[in-house]
Amino acid sequence: MKRAFFLTLTAALSVAACKQSAPAPEPMNRPAPTDPAIVANQPAPAAADPWTKEAPRKDPLARPLFWSIEKDGRTSYALGTIHVGVDAESRLPAIVWDKIDASPTFAMETDLTDPALQKVLTCLKCSLRKDLGEKHWAKLEEVLGKDVAVRLDPMKPMVAATMMALRGLPSTTQMDTLLLARAQNANKQIVYLELAAEEAALLEKYMNVKALKAMLDDVEGGEKHTKEMLAAYLAGDEARMVKLSESEKAQALKHGYTAAEYDQSMQDMLYNRNAAWIAPIEKLHAAGGGFVAVGAMHLVGPKNVLELLAAKGYKVTRIAP
Repeated sequence: MKRAFFLTLTAALSVAACKQSAPAPEPMNRPAPTDPAIVANQPAPAAADPWTKEAPRKDPLARPLFWSIEKDGRTSYALGTIHVGVDAESRLPAIVWDKIDASPTFAMETDLTDPALQKVLTCLKCSLRKDLGEKHWAKLEEVLGKDVAVRLDPMKPMVAATMMALRGLPSTTQMDTLLLARAQNANKQIVYLELAAEEAALLEKYMNVKALKAMLDDVEGGEKHTKEMLAAYLAGDEARMVKLSESEKAQALKHGYTAAEYDQSMQDMLYNRNAAWIAPIEKLHAAGGGFVAVGAMHLVGPKNVLELLAAKGYKVTRIAP
């Protein structure tokens, strides 16, 4: 089921899911030297500077999914993000950061700290093993490991589905989180395009047992698709991203979804949300312009946000660094 969608919503669950399922790190115990000569000649340890970290090696994207939006003498900007898998600090070109800094308002999909997103994980008397059945439970144990599976058993399917959706992606800080931090540190006005409760309802509806079973039935194919989507994003190849997204319908039909179910999921997960975001984007633009960062699939393909804005008279231009 719609893996591209999961990549645009996993930011809402990935931290919580990992915290609830990942094993605690083992403490590192290193023996202290006991020879008095060694101890006497050892320099005193320097105090660590908590504010200092090694600067990331810059490798900016040549073709970021980045557009200007112009109307009535004002300019706003839109960046297509991939929530996990790309290191924003090293891969986003300077022009992206410059435009965030110059914009009075920063907008993103939803508030990832809203309790509504944590509440959706809460489950009483859940048994993922019972819901999946022994066949798919065995597959989950094989893919994620038995220890992780045990932790997932009392949780909703969306936690395991989130972990499955992230397979094949490098582990990085969420791009949206870093962009938001940049805006907050500069005291920008922050706009959330939808309520967290609305996003939580979609997670509840579509990251379900059926979706998890489909992922478990095609682990290798799913990881290949995720890596191909990441490669297309890094290349700035929106046409390739749309083609990969469209190929998911055939896979969904193979895994027991009807065409009507798939089309409704697209309507709920992409098209309705895109349309609902136009009013707040127009409002922030009229107030002086802003910087909009949303999942890349909301800015490419049919009925995307940029297409809807263009239909309302905005001039939309792809920006090259």
